[in-house]
Amino acid sequence: MKPPGKMNLLRLLFIAVLLACSQAHAQSPASSEEISFWESVRDSKNPAELQAYLDQYPNGRFAVLAKARLAALGQNSPAQPAPRPQAAPASPPAGSYAPASVTAATRMPQVGDSWSYKLSYPRLRGQWGQPAQGPASHLIKVGAVVDGKIVDELSIDGGTTVETTHSSGSYLAPQGVSVYSPYLIALRDLPATGSVGEIAILDAPCGKAYRCRAAGRIAGREQVSVPAGQFLATKIIVDESWQPTSGNTMGIQSGRMNGGRTITIWYVAEIKRAVKFSSRLTVGDIPPVEPHFDLELVSYQVK
Repeated sequence: MKPPGKMNLLRLLFIAVLLACSQAHAQSPASSEEISFWESVRDSKNPAELQAYLDQYPNGRFAVLAKARLAALGQNSPAQPAPRPQAAPASPPAGSYAPASVTAATRMPQVGDSWSYKLSYPRLRGQWGQPAQGPASHLIKVGAVVDGKIVDELSIDGGTTVETTHSSGSYLAPQGVSVYSPYLIALRDLPATGSVGEIAILDAPCGKAYRCRAAGRIAGREQVSVPAGQFLATKIIVDESWQPTSGNTMGIQSGRMNGGRTITIWYVAEIKRAVKFSSRLTVGDIPPVEPHFDLELVSYQVK
């Protein structure tokens, strides 16, 4: 076989370089974490949540869409900063900042700390055909820390803020949905495993139309993935049961008021709050609270 001429060799080399450059500049597929993050904020009306995605994924697969959504909301995406020298440590993304470590003296949240969550309602088997509930954005900010208690403010989808006071106790209480002691890891030392002690139930229907009881246990440490990232968390499982009170007037419906749910909570000390709540109905037809939801951290800012 006659060897290729010089011009043919140059042509082949040129084609090879073009192919290599094309492959180098091809956009890699989005990771599952990026897709989950984007899905949690894509329909948000809160510019901070869209900006949090751009801060974490400045060249992400959905960056153009995020910038378009910000523009539609009247927010301009800031110009990308110049690259830092390699010797300088990378700064954490805006809206997702936590201290490197937490001590007994610094574990309490401070005024201005904030956490953004996505509330969603996964469907259960057998629920097809029923109306779906859309997701909601929960923004929580610390307004005051007084006498070992935390007063925070919840705004749902940018609406009116509602204050809630949290103590070091073990309790179930309404905060958009019924959640378990969100600051437990900041307010108490938790053992590796064991019971969380007596659980108070502060949801209004319990004690009126329902008698509610709950017991919880620490299930150890576990990796958890939420839109804000992956964390090594302390996992707590709470089982709640309920039944109608003796004075309930629901008549034939009273039997359907017996039931229960399991709510699982993941706490991260550096974030000073729970990063995920997952509640599932175990039995019953007429529960006293919304029993089936996921509340997952999207972004955060703590000192």
